[in-house]
Amino acid sequence: MIFKEMEKFEEFLSRSFADGVNFRELRLSQDEVSLVKKRYPKANVKQCQTMESVDGKTWYEINLLFPVVSKDETEIEAVQRENRKLRQELEALRKSVALF
Repeated sequence: MIFKEMEKFEEFLSRSFADGVNFRELRLSQDEVSLVKKRYPKANVKQCQTMESVDGKTWYEINLLFPVVSKDETEIEAVQRENRKLRQELEALRKSVALF
């Protein structure tokens, strides 16, 4: 990937995860996946079950805040805790949008 393309992709990533967004589905090339993993080393990057497109890109789920499992809870409990947190954030967002 040439410097100009990398710069453009970095800008795309910044916009994709701006304003507190931590989860996105992005269509990426293998080089782009490598850059995502380099920029966000703790992110969970999971390839979706789709066919590769003509341009060689594939859909990926990128989660920057994959639930952290403490030693006192199971992975399922961590996911449930994260779901509760997301529901609360969605409700707060709905209320703030309703104000306008």
